[in-house]
Amino acid sequence: MARRGSGACAALSVVIASGCGTSDAAKNDDDSKRPRTALVTALRQVQDTHLTRGWIEFGDVAGVRSRSGGGSSSKRDPLLGYGEPKLADAAALLPDLTGIDPFAARTALSVGRPPDPVGFLYGSFNTTAIGSKLRKLGYTKHGLADGEATWVIRDHHKIDEKDPLAQLGIVTALNVVRVSSRHIVYGGASADIDQALTGTRPLADNEAVGGIADCLGQVEAAQIGLDLKIAATPLGIGASGSPGTDATQVICMTTASQDAAEAIASAWPGRVKSTTSALSAEPWSNLLTQPRAEVIGGPYHVVRLTARPTGSTRVLFDAWTSEDLGPLLTGAKPDPETSAR
Repeated sequence: MARRGSGACAALSVVIASGCGTSDAAKNDDDSKRPRTALVTALRQVQDTHLTRGWIEFGDVAGVRSRSGGGSSSKRDPLLGYGEPKLADAAALLPDLTGIDPFAARTALSVGRPPDPVGFLYGSFNTTAIGSKLRKLGYTKHGLADGEATWVIRDHHKIDEKDPLAQLGIVTALNVVRVSSRHIVYGGASADIDQALTGTRPLADNEAVGGIADCLGQVEAAQIGLDLKIAATPLGIGASGSPGTDATQVICMTTASQDAAEAIASAWPGRVKSTTSALSAEPWSNLLTQPRAEVIGGPYHVVRLTARPTGSTRVLFDAWTSEDLGPLLTGAKPDPETSAR
């Protein structure tokens, strides 16, 4: 059922994504009317630039670990690792090698598209232990104010295939690492990190990004970006919960007009019930249940679509990656090349 929303997510403030959540850093948000989520809090600590708004991936690391009992078992929670895509696959080995444990962070954020993404880990970090291990790897320290330091082993996206990190598949992502007791910022080049941290307003205050983030709400994983094969305006996907129990999928789309938003909202339940995933060759009704839609409104005419996955909590993320999401949202014919063989 589609309805017009008037709740906390009604205030929009960006062209790509922002979230609704709580965190100890939320006190920095001076907009008392705005939902305060872990996603919004993370976006408030990054600057709104051409690099950062190009692509956003977020993970509520602590939230996932708490719900899944720590996430240290051989079977990793499907949502653990979002926000830190360059580090997640090597997370078990990084603490001994670098002193950095990606899965011990509170939240994680990655902004920018390859080859220039910049990663952020928020939490509590032992700067002495990290510095000692980075020095052994050949990093050089450059001191900054307030106990923060930048550690550089290479810059400008340079590659050393013999480097121990490269052997783990981390080729350039940790070339430059900026460390403080409360956050770690990393990337392939100092210039990328500087751009992510230098600007006139936080990324959460970008009207489209912030609007999507507010709409997504309290999610454990999210991606926000522009996909011209789906629409000319940005969208975001969020997920939370355990597979088969309380899992929820959220899609927040900015649209060109109120009529466009209402059309998408009206069509959503029917498309879930009547269309088929080209990737899995299964009806979407077998993959998603309880489809609902809400027109949030605002300057970017945001519409919020929700459903419950019957299996994987990554189902919509995988659909976006494989170009299977567009037909579900717009009714376009699936690309034969993405269809299940």
